[in-house]
Amino acid sequence: MLKNLFLFFCVLALSSCGSFDGAFMGGNNDPVIESVSTDPTEEELMEEMFNQINDIPFPKKAKLDILNSLIMGADEDWFGQLIFIAEESHSEAFAYWKEHMPDTGWFLIMEQQSKQDFLVYEKDNRVAIININPSKKGSTAVMAVGPRSGLN
Repeated sequence: MLKNLFLFFCVLALSSCGSFDGAFMGGNNDPVIESVSTDPTEEELMEEMFNQINDIPFPKKAKLDILNSLIMGADEDWFGQLIFIAEESHSEAFAYWKEHMPDTGWFLIMEQQSKQDFLVYEKDNRVAIININPSKKGSTAVMAVGPRSGLN
């Protein structure tokens, strides 16, 4: 008897820990509750960031590491750091930015190809430094954009 009573209270305690989602079992007239996520998806965040920055070419096979990227401002007045994870090798990523950065008004100041590739660009009063490194599945690139020093 005591064992059955203990078992009853355990089942009662465990069932009280459950949550009710507003839908009942059975019947075709049950209300349907749709869950609406207020948290943006990674694709929505990436699209928002792409819309915010319009003077940097984005490689088609690269993903933006949104959690580790940070930008301030918008259009052609933004600054910050973007981190790309690309399927291309570091030499292919280097060639992509070297070819396409001038399309958006950036002027090449310096380039270096070795184990780490660097591209340094200038546009108006800003400088962009792109550091491209090989990775197991392609390459990673860190693009830092900020105001040019020495402006008074």
